[in-house]
Order: sequence, then structure tokens, then C-alpha cells
Amino acid sequence: MKYLKSAFLLVLVLQFSACANLDDIWPGSAKASSSVIKPLSDQREYRYIRLENGLKVLLVSDAAADKAAASLDVNVGSRQDPEDYQGLAHFLEHMLFLGTEKYPEAGAYQAFITAHGGSHNAFTSFEDTNYFFDISADSLEPALDQFAQFFVAPLFNAEYVGREVNAVNSEYRARIKDDRRRELAVFKSQLNPAHPFSKFSVGNLNTLQSANEDALREQLLAFYERNYSANIMSLTVIGRESLDELEAMVLPKFSAVENRQRQLEVIAEPLFKAGDLPRWINIQPVQNRRSLSVNFPVPDAEPHWRSKPLNYIGNILGHEGEGSMLSVLKAKGWADSLSAGESLNFQGGAMFGVEVALTEVGLAHVDEIVALIYQNIEQLRAQGIEHWRFTEQAGLAMQGFMFRAQPAAINDVVQLSMALQRYPAAEVMRAPYLMNDYRPKLLSEFLAAMRPENSFITLVAPGVKTTTEVSRYQVDYSVRPLTAAELTGFLPPESASLTLPAKNNFVASDFGLKSGAGGGKPVRVASAAPIELWLNTDDVFELPKAKLNLLLASGQASGDVDALAKTEMWLRMVKDQLNELTYPAQLAGLDFDLDVGWRGIEISIGGFNEKQGELLAELLTALTSPDWQESRFARLQAQRLRQFENAVKQSPYQQLIAELPRMLNHENPGLAAHEAATRKLTMAAVAEHAAVVLNSLQPRMLLDGNFDQADAKKMAKLVAKALSVKYAQTAPLQHISHLAVANTVREIAAEHDDSAALLYLQSGETGMSARVAMGLTAQILSADFYHQLRTRKQLGYVVSASVYPQRDIGGLIFLVQSSVVDSASLQTEIKQYLSDWLETGVDEATFAQHKASLLKRLAEQPENLWEAAGRHWRDLLENYQAFDSREQLVQALTDLSYADWVAAVNRDLANGSQRGLFLYAAGKWPKNMPVGPRVESPEAFKRELPAYPFN
Repeated sequence: MKYLKSAFLLVLVLQFSACANLDDIWPGSAKASSSVIKPLSDQREYRYIRLENGLKVLLVSDAAADKAAASLDVNVGSRQDPEDYQGLAHFLEHMLFLGTEKYPEAGAYQAFITAHGGSHNAFTSFEDTNYFFDISADSLEPALDQFAQFFVAPLFNAEYVGREVNAVNSEYRARIKDDRRRELAVFKSQLNPAHPFSKFSVGNLNTLQSANEDALREQLLAFYERNYSANIMSLTVIGRESLDELEAMVLPKFSAVENRQRQLEVIAEPLFKAGDLPRWINIQPVQNRRSLSVNFPVPDAEPHWRSKPLNYIGNILGHEGEGSMLSVLKAKGWADSLSAGESLNFQGGAMFGVEVALTEVGLAHVDEIVALIYQNIEQLRAQGIEHWRFTEQAGLAMQGFMFRAQPAAINDVVQLSMALQRYPAAEVMRAPYLMNDYRPKLLSEFLAAMRPENSFITLVAPGVKTTTEVSRYQVDYSVRPLTAAELTGFLPPESASLTLPAKNNFVASDFGLKSGAGGGKPVRVASAAPIELWLNTDDVFELPKAKLNLLLASGQASGDVDALAKTEMWLRMVKDQLNELTYPAQLAGLDFDLDVGWRGIEISIGGFNEKQGELLAELLTALTSPDWQESRFARLQAQRLRQFENAVKQSPYQQLIAELPRMLNHENPGLAAHEAATRKLTMAAVAEHAAVVLNSLQPRMLLDGNFDQADAKKMAKLVAKALSVKYAQTAPLQHISHLAVANTVREIAAEHDDSAALLYLQSGETGMSARVAMGLTAQILSADFYHQLRTRKQLGYVVSASVYPQRDIGGLIFLVQSSVVDSASLQTEIKQYLSDWLETGVDEATFAQHKASLLKRLAEQPENLWEAAGRHWRDLLENYQAFDSREQLVQALTDLSYADWVAAVNRDLANGSQRGLFLYAAGKWPKNMPVGPRVESPEAFKRELPAYPFN
């Protein structure tokens, strides 16, 4: 066994703490570098440089990387929008992608990234705009060359102004019924109008004054020239090249970014004007949801990142263990969940909030719940500022940093580029975790702001009385008259049941690394326990962490919709019962899940390996001996029924995506049938069903990570002891619809003005060759489909084409949501696109380029332990016991000739030979119906079709 001694860990922590005052001390030199403080397992090399133009750059050399990535953050966002052009920063983000002086073709960047196995995106927030991409590691240099030009010489072509302002408007329209957006709109309406956060950040045709495109472009150019300055930009690049090579790659490309000496103004205005608080707002939601939040304006916590006062307070108020606020509320039947923490931050200020998801019963007790929140804060103020609590939180955070699982490169670069704007370069990785400065007086100062008279309270619930509307989001709300004295009157005598968290018993202390056979793939382990047991002792990522996956296979668990509904409710009861116990485990880096699928019940545990056995034992005990409480059952059943009700109120494109597997997978019931089965459940029927399922289980377990054979056998014995294992049962099968040559049409009744369309095309053949042919087709046409239907024709904000395999069945989906045309027109546009694409054809050179790119993507190694474990588990479940599904795909693609691919494309995509399923939402055009044979329900559709069986 390899050991990472605790004493050694302590020495490292102390050494790193000694570097805590390293600062950004290298301006003006492109040769200077720093030792970025990094996790123990991180083998990458880092270099920080500051270019002569002031641009901050973090270079990350990872010799083993299959994917390169880059992110550039501009410390400018909607905060800088002009009052009469709100949404301009967001609009600029859209326009920046549409050509530069060096690369003038709109869509060329997107096409290049896609053709080389990558992805790209951007986002605009209040104080940042971030642009990012990933790509095959050997294509980083040309991708960076195109990327850099966005910040050197963008064209902002006048011909695209009208098109892209429509895209921004479509993005706004697509989320007009999103409750979070609507609540944010009401919140902004209550702020001090002089504070920049009160502005409308998304933008639409009105706020961007789209009728005058010339004026809008002038505003766009002025905004760019004023704000896009190298001295407020930060760039992170990850590549397999050496640091010197990366520096030589970046320096000439980004040194040309102009330094306009932009200095960000201090926000002088308060978030709320004097006398505005306390305030209580009632909001009518779209979905059937009930929430109560109490927020407080507090000082800016960012300067105190070494102390993290709001993290400390949020961790205590948001605790879910015994005696916590959530525990008390659940016992009363008033709440389903609770969260606490920083809800808004900006230069110079922040807000802290506690949000409670209410039950119907809880809605009648909102005043008492608000009082309980105040009481818990007062309890923390009086009793909870203790050094041991801070030390425990700091220790858990430092463990999280030291043994951080490396994120995907595209996520890592975004996090690091934003961190460069906020922390010293040496601390960009550690700073989000660091708590090394215990300051009780500072904690008291933040808690002092969390008093009743400083409250902004929001109640969101169906049926609340409303008197006013924010027309932009069509959201009704009202202000409940309230005084500080009334709020103080809510306070009852102190609740004896409300306690502060106890010490956490799940904190890991053994960081030893286990030794095993290695090889990178799981092996079957012979065990005395009657369990199919697999083990992969990791020798790649070298973390004291692991992933445990356990399948309790049973045809009884989800054999029909009634059985599925019963098993779901049983598992929900178990998870709710365990919440007080398992929440400290989650804080200590141990996550778990418990779910049901067509194979049976799946249990997964991930995180530090030391305590996983203890957590698994608790899970199995609760699974086999649930605490059958009628009150808990009623609360969870009502919660599940609300989820069904709210599913039909999501955005149209989300509903179409969710409906597709219900149409294809025979074991996946339709939404209406699933809801009906859940509605008729009784606790007695669920308990009886659980007993039956427990007598029909076939366990299959895979341990991946820092486990050895002794650990695996111990876990197997634990499972065998807890469960009645039956090998005689017949393993369940999965059945996937075998579509006929047709374009069957099904309408989804989405409550939204936008139309939406999803065309699914199933391959006419099964097997690896058909799968990779579809995958290659998706890669070749996806960027062009997006460019033609979104950029050129401006049909909508949501436009995508992607591969959609189902086991060994290849498939493609084409998806569009539109605020400007009906679903029949979308059907015509998608069909016309396919017809034009087939007619234009793809030459053999393009085929070869994309094939090589896809081969690289398929051969990419997992970026972290969790991705590796996920791949292994999927292979095991799908009976690739050599764990070689990727290798088989690579071989199939290698063997795919141009002629074979062309034949497959014509077979699967040509009009008249398509095995298609067209799902749509009519939006505000109910009479304009797509053409094709119609089906009314998933059950009726699947009854009429043969199915491919899979075990």
C-alpha cells in the first residue's frame, strides 16, 4: 500500500499556508512565472504571466491531455449596459462570434471547433463575460489563433445585427415562463433603480432598440471599444505542449489585444434605498411550486476570501442533520428542502439568503417559518461562532482541495480564468477552498446584518393575491405591507428542538493509496458472497477516493408502471429517512444516490473511500427496514405529483427531449400513465411491494478507485448479509422501439407561446458500424445545421443537431424552438435542410477529416476518476465485460469507408427512407399542424411496433 501520511499532509498544508500572501507581482513581463498552489494529485505544470498589454494569462501544461481548452474572461458584463440599451453586453457576446478581419466567414470558428472534436460557448453575467472552448489537443494552436481574433479585430458586420438581435430576443422569449427568471425580474423591480443590478440583463427587441440597426451597431462598437480592454481580461489555456511552447503560442496572438486602460468604477449606490426594507413580496408562479426565501443585504464578502464568513454561516444554517432547521420543518410537515448561502454578489456588496421549499401545509405557516429562520440566526449569533466549527469547515474544504478530482478541461479553464480576476495568481486553484483566517468579530459583523428589519422576503406560491405585474416576464406579484415591529412579533418562544450541528463523524482521516493489479480495467473478483463482484484498483488518478456502484437487479422492481411507481416511492421514503444521517457524510465528501431503472435498483456512493462501508451499511439497513410513516409518505407523494404537474410546464424543447425516451423505451412509461400510477399509491401497497422486491434481487457490484480486494470482499459480505440474494431470477430485458419507415407525429401540449420541433431519425441497421456512421454524420452536419437555421434564418435560440444512440441503435436528433414560426414550418425547414445537405453532399476529404477527429474523440481517456468509473459501469451494465465498448467503436469507425458511410447516410436520412419520429409543441399556432401519421400516446405508439431486446 502506498501511504499519503496525515503528518505529511499537515506539513504540506502548513507550507502552502506560508505562501498565502503571494500576490500578482509579475506585471509587464512575459517571462515571469509562478508556482500555482495545486492539489497533491495534480501532475500538471502551471505558469502565470502578465503580458505587456496587461492581460493576465495562466498556462497549464498537461502532457497526457487528449483535450486542450481555453477561456478568456472579460471583467465586464450587464453592469456596464447603457440605461437605454439594456442587454448590450449580452448582445455583444452573440455578435463577437460572427467573423473577424483575419477570419471573416461567420460560422467558420464554430465549424473548425466541431470538425476537430471540440465544443464552444460563452455567457454574460453581471460583472463578467466569458468565452471558452475545448478541442482535440493537437488542434489548439489554430483554434487559439481564431479565438484571439475576437478580442483583436472583430468585424461586427452590419448584416448580422438584425439577425443576432432576433436571436437575443428569442433567448429572452424562450425563458419567459421560467420561474427563476420571473422571480429575478420581480426582485430587480424592487431594487434601487440607480443600482446597476436593477437593469434587464438579457435584452430584447425593445431594450436594444432593434428598429434602428445602425444606431445599435454604433452602440455595440462603442461598448466594445470602451470595455474590451486587455488590462481587465484574464486567459487560461490548457494544452499538452510544454509551458514554454504554450507561452510561445499565446504571446504573439494575445499581445495584440488592445489595452484601453479600462478602470472599473466603484458601485456607489446601495442595492436598496433607505427605508425600502423590510419588504415582503408575493409572486404567482407558472409551475406548481411553493418557496419562501428570506434574504439580507450584507457587506461584500470577497475581500474576506481567506475567512469566507458567508460560507461559514451558510454551512450552519443550511445544515440538514438532526436538530437542524430543515429537520424541525420536516417534522412539522412544512418543508421538503432548505438551502442557505450567498444568493448574490457584486463588487461592493452581496446578499445572503435562506430558501425553503414549502409543502401545501407549510404554506399556511409562513410567518412561523420566517420566525424560525430569525431564531436560528439568533442562535448562531449567540452560540455558533466557535473555533472548532471553523476548523472543521476549513479542514473539510482543504481536503476537498488537496484531493480535488480534476474537472473536464473546458470546465477547468472557465473556473480558472474567472478566478484570475479575483485572486492572486498563486491562489487561483486553492482560494475557493481556503479558510485559514478565523475572525469571530467578522462573523458577528455579517450576522449583524441578518436581522428582521433588514429582510427581503419572497413567497412564491399558486393562488397568492397579486396586484401588480412585471410585464416583461408576464409575472404577477404584490407587496405585503410589513413593518420591522410586525416581523419581530413573528418570533415565538425559543424552540427546544432547534440545535446547532454536532461534530461530523464522517470526516476522513486515512488517505492511504491502495495497491492492486492495475491495468486500468475492472476484473472479476471471486468472493464467498453470492454476488457478482468487480474491482478496479485505480493506479492512474491516485486519489484516496472511489466510486461504488451496486445494481440490485430485479424484474419485480419496475416490471410495469405500477411497480415502477411503487419502487420510486419506496426509495424516496428511504432517502428522506436517511437525510439527517447522510447530510454530514455529504459535507465530508461522500455523495450517494438511490434510484430505480428497468434493470432494478441502483445504489451509488462516491467520494473518500474510508467511510463508504459505513454509509453503505446505513443505506442497506434503511432499504430493508424502512421507517414507514404516513406523514412522510403523504409529503413525498405530494412532492412527486407536483413534479409530474410541473413537467408539462417546462420549456417546450425540454419537454420534447424528455418525451423521446418515453416513445422509444418500452420500460419507460408515458408521463400521464406514470402520474396516474403514483396518484393511486397507498403506503401499505408500497410496503408490500418492497417486501416482494427484496426477495428477488441479483446484486452486481463494481468498486472503482481506491479499493483493494480485501475492501471488495468486505463490501460484498456486507451486501450479502443485508439482502436476500436470488440467482434463480430471470434478468429483465430492455425493449427499444424498432421504427418503421415513416415520420410519425406526436404533439406535446406545452404551455408556452413558442413552438418547438424535434425530429428523431433511427438507423435502419443495428450494431457498432451503424452507430459510428450516425455519430460521424452528426459531427459533420451539426455546426452547419446550427449556422443555417439559427444564424442565417433566425428560426430560434435553441437549435441543435446531435447523435442519439440507444444501446446498439444509431440515431440523430434535430431540435429547434422558435418564437417566430410555427411547428409545421419547423418541420418543413428541418426536412429541407436535410434534403439540401444530401444534395450538396460531403466530399471524401471532408469525410476523412471528420473521421480522424471523431476517432480522436472516441480514443480520449477519462479526465478524472468519476468519468472513468462511469465508463466502466456503463460497460458492465451493457455486458461489455472486457470493458472495451470504446475500442469497439474505434474499430468500427476505423473500418468505415467513405462509400459505406454514404450508403448509410442515404439509407437513414433520405426522404422516403427515414425511420422518423417527429415531436412538436404548437405554441401560439395551434392550427398549423405538421404532417404525418399521428399518435396520441407513448403506450399506443409502442404497442404498434416491434422492439429490439437488450439485456
